[in-house]
Amino acid sequence: MFNYKNLLLSLFIFTLFASFFMINSQANVKEYHQKRLALTSGRIKSYVKNKNYAILHKYKYSHSDGYYSEGTYQKHPHNFFAAAGNFRRNALTDFYLPVSRYKSADMGNPQSFVKSPDGHYAFVMYSKKVRGRNIGTSNIVRYDLWKLYQMGFNLKNMDALRRGVKHNAKVRSAIKFGPKINVGHGQSLAYNFHNNTMWYLLMGVNGKKASFVRVNFKTLRPMIKIKFKFSNRYRLSNQLTFDKHGNIYTYIKYLSGRIVIFKGKFVHNRVYFHTIKQGLLHAPGRHTQGMGYNPKANRLYFVSDGAITSIPVNKLGHLKPFDVHTTRFNTNREFEGIAFDKHGVGHILMNRGPELAKINHF
Repeated sequence: MFNYKNLLLSLFIFTLFASFFMINSQANVKEYHQKRLALTSGRIKSYVKNKNYAILHKYKYSHSDGYYSEGTYQKHPHNFFAAAGNFRRNALTDFYLPVSRYKSADMGNPQSFVKSPDGHYAFVMYSKKVRGRNIGTSNIVRYDLWKLYQMGFNLKNMDALRRGVKHNAKVRSAIKFGPKINVGHGQSLAYNFHNNTMWYLLMGVNGKKASFVRVNFKTLRPMIKIKFKFSNRYRLSNQLTFDKHGNIYTYIKYLSGRIVIFKGKFVHNRVYFHTIKQGLLHAPGRHTQGMGYNPKANRLYFVSDGAITSIPVNKLGHLKPFDVHTTRFNTNREFEGIAFDKHGVGHILMNRGPELAKINHF
């Protein structure tokens, strides 16, 4: 006979066990509570009239080629050719990231990522999906790209990374799994090239209150949290990046497609922003999916599904239409972010299923 008491006891023990590790992963976090509004000055005055390449109707996501027919174990790279835009570049699958570890698709929802400046590591932030919505508890996974290249997973045996994540010691030696932490929507993992730190915005998709969270590179646990209210006028979006001088960038996109950009700085464990007086008239697409920064090109990137727009940092506030580069790719994939190393080598993170596509001279 089925024993309900034993089942309830088992569930209680499991919940207690999971809660312990969740609390432990948040332990020893230095918290700072900022009383002053983070956005201190500036209002949008104009928009650069960049050409509109966006597809603003409801975007229907597609899965990668062979994802279902090959049972997620794809063996061949996919080309992502530029289909429109004033700056046409192509991308190519570099790695098919794991989909399942403990259960089906439990690694199937990456939301953002960064690369170390030397290109050695990729740090991917995941979000747990429940009833179609991202919830706060998930983790960061570090991939040793140099090892993956040495094992040839970008050229041959492209299915080996997904097959070996559970039991293959060689594959697992290239992957470090962080503990369960509160990631919020998970769309804002960012690398500060100025002081080699990693941060994310702990929040939902958007809102007026959030926390900056600094992550320890070794443990992949939070170590500093700065709680703040962004503004009484503007909402904050779950987008984040840094330039090589340590300046912080985020942005919001209106339904009209217009983009407003904010630039900030950390000052004594506080964060302060001002509004860039000139925005973009046209976003690259319907959904905001992330930000990025290329230290070699010194450009900011705005990521949408199947399309990416970039602008030069040194011309912020006085952009001309030709300064705004947009590439729209021939795909309906869900893009989740873009990251570069110090040499300007870029990767685009995609979903359905998770993969990193390499892009150069971007």
